[in-house]
Amino acid sequence: MRWFDYFATFDESISMTRGFCAGVLTVLAQPALFHEPHAPAFDGVSDELVAVLRQAPSFYLSGEFTRFPVGFTQLKSGPAAGKYSIDPLTQGPLLQCLLARDNVVDGVLRLLPGRISYQATYRNPENDQWEKATRDVKTAFDRAVSEVKKHCVIHDVMGEIYIGPQALMLLKSGRAEIKASHIMKSK
Repeated sequence: MRWFDYFATFDESISMTRGFCAGVLTVLAQPALFHEPHAPAFDGVSDELVAVLRQAPSFYLSGEFTRFPVGFTQLKSGPAAGKYSIDPLTQGPLLQCLLARDNVVDGVLRLLPGRISYQATYRNPENDQWEKATRDVKTAFDRAVSEVKKHCVIHDVMGEIYIGPQALMLLKSGRAEIKASHIMKSK
């Protein structure tokens, strides 16, 4: 898996998501498990999408690089048996995303990392074979990372990180913190 991590406030991340959509990417939200193999798709940032991302900051991006319909996995057991979730390993393919955000954790305002990633291989739904990520997937990833970098600055805190300007002000003023365990080197 290749990934890129960054830090930002929720509002800064929403601005980045607007940039993803302007770049002709579609946001697939997964606010919960689904009763049907279908996820809400957004071609732009609406109040509805913002509300969903506030509750469930994990989402997927699809676009021209997505060759097959979104894959779903039906849960076989447990309390959610019979419900569906998006399968990030089945060819679409999709980019996986986690929205960077600011949130109170254990009484402290924390800057929580965001991530954009793609899988090294995806299962082709037509022949059930594993295939390497295509050049189109890598290009879409690079464009999404470029969009994030446009909104961020590089700051050295326990190593260099990309961070949104508002998040950096919170960090520098001592009003927010970043846990060392949340800083991972992008691959």
